[in-house]
Amino acid sequence: MIYFIYGNQGPTVKSQIRKIGESFLNGEKPDDLNFIKLDGNNFLVQDAIDECQYVALGYEKKVVSLENCYFLLKPKPKNKLDSDQDYDKLLSFIKSGGIEESLLILSVTSSSIDEKSSLIKALKEKAKVVEITDPDEKGWNEYVKAIATKKGINIDRDALTELANRTSGDVGLFTNSLKVLTLYTDHIRYEDVCLMVTKPLEDNAFMLFNLLLDGKNGEAINLFRDLRVNNVEPVTLISQLSNQFRLLNQIYYLNKKRYSKEDIASELKIKPGRVFILSRFLPLLSESTLHKTLEDLYNLDLDIKSGQVDRYYAFEMFLLKFKTQ
Repeated sequence: MIYFIYGNQGPTVKSQIRKIGESFLNGEKPDDLNFIKLDGNNFLVQDAIDECQYVALGYEKKVVSLENCYFLLKPKPKNKLDSDQDYDKLLSFIKSGGIEESLLILSVTSSSIDEKSSLIKALKEKAKVVEITDPDEKGWNEYVKAIATKKGINIDRDALTELANRTSGDVGLFTNSLKVLTLYTDHIRYEDVCLMVTKPLEDNAFMLFNLLLDGKNGEAINLFRDLRVNNVEPVTLISQLSNQFRLLNQIYYLNKKRYSKEDIASELKIKPGRVFILSRFLPLLSESTLHKTLEDLYNLDLDIKSGQVDRYYAFEMFLLKFKTQ
């Protein structure tokens, strides 16, 4: 039997692996002999198949969990093991349906899988596929409230709402943040959440974007220095800022074509509220400024990744020199 489990929520993926594996063992207590866990970044796919073919002595069934299956991702990251991987052997094993006495679980903590891969196609045809979807806003708020209630945590309503906002659908981040907060205080208040839990990176990047367009370059630099303390890399912020300026450029173009804000939202597949918020910056920027900014960010990213400049100094200089006109 073969399972494929994937999704962005790492703790939920691990929970599913444990639940499915224990169910397959049918009452047998899991241990290091009948529940083998392998890291796909360090073990070859043929190692996992070999493990499946040898049932541990004294056990009727065996589970082999190959986690971090990077080779199923799109784009596929580089890995030193890749040249030694026997993907044909794995493909044949999947197409055969596996072994009755063994359960092979392939998993990856990401929703970006390569749908065109022969391995993915075979898994969808021959294996049981479990996709861990991200919760929507309503579902996430209900989940956060339910966990806090179940654990009997003393937390104010506005603090709970802010915690839900700052963890933004990330089960692992929420779980860790809740542990930190409960260690910090017996009664969690709004200000405790603001102090102990950082805002989502996208929120901080959008704040950085707003400060630049409002001409508050000094405040933008101060925000970046705060983020640097939390180990946020300049290249990550460059990517986020590029996305914002690229979107603003698209809105600028469609606005020139006399699209309504509702039509722009529909065309770009974003919420109308986001179009309204970004549209307030249109009078501040010329088309040439938008294009130059995107080019500057591209070159800055290239210079940092090629080691030609100090990443922190170069990014601060970009923030300092940015002008809307």
